[in-house]
Amino acid sequence: MLRRLLLIIPTLLGILIINFVIIQAAPGGPVEQMIAKIEGFDGATSRIAGGGAG
Repeated sequence: MLRRLLLIIPTLLGILIINFVIIQAAPGGPVEQMIAKIEGFDGATSRIAGGGAG
């Protein structure tokens, strides 16, 4: 029982580290993504419509 409780600590720490790395690796922040969607500069939409470089 105590062993399982002690194993929770490194497991949760590992999950937190993995989540942090994934969030940091994502391009742009959540605010920039929301602004881009509001202004209509979503990457996939602009490529389909032909209104963007790239």
